[in-house]
Amino acid sequence: MGNEIRRAEQNELEEIMELIAKCVQVMQAGGSDQWDELYPNREIISLDIERGTLWVSEENQAVAGILVLDEHQAEQYAGIEWADREGPHLIMHRLAVHPEVQGKGVARRLNAYAEEFARLHGYKSIRLDTYAKNTKALELYPKLGYERRGEVNFPERTANFPVFEKVLAAEEM
Repeated sequence: MGNEIRRAEQNELEEIMELIAKCVQVMQAGGSDQWDELYPNREIISLDIERGTLWVSEENQAVAGILVLDEHQAEQYAGIEWADREGPHLIMHRLAVHPEVQGKGVARRLNAYAEEFARLHGYKSIRLDTYAKNTKALELYPKLGYERRGEVNFPERTANFPVFEKVLAAEEM
């Protein structure tokens, strides 16, 4: 079996929480407090699955990566100078790749899927935030055509969250 991207199922909650726990270990070892035991927690992930907004990248029958796609924008986004003000906007959250398969294109595939999903459903842009200490993400998104639009702050986090946007050209839709 190759790799596929599909909606997560409730019976995968344990496997997804394990992936998140491994990512948290790697983040914290690298000096990032972006995620911890409080976020993203089991309740948040379970709700994502219930709402049908959590997608998994599956490789060899294992969850290799996750991504949430919805329209929920943090209230801090209101102060950002976005390129596309019309909308609708698709928001990417909680992108994570299992440490054992990082660097193998899983994040890029999930991102390509998000863009395909956005075009298919009539979104004008994709917005996201990442952590100022997440150097991999800060390098990846500009390579994928995202433009940095500013930054927001979230309580209990020591660094800022740069926000990115990719406007989807009308001819691509």
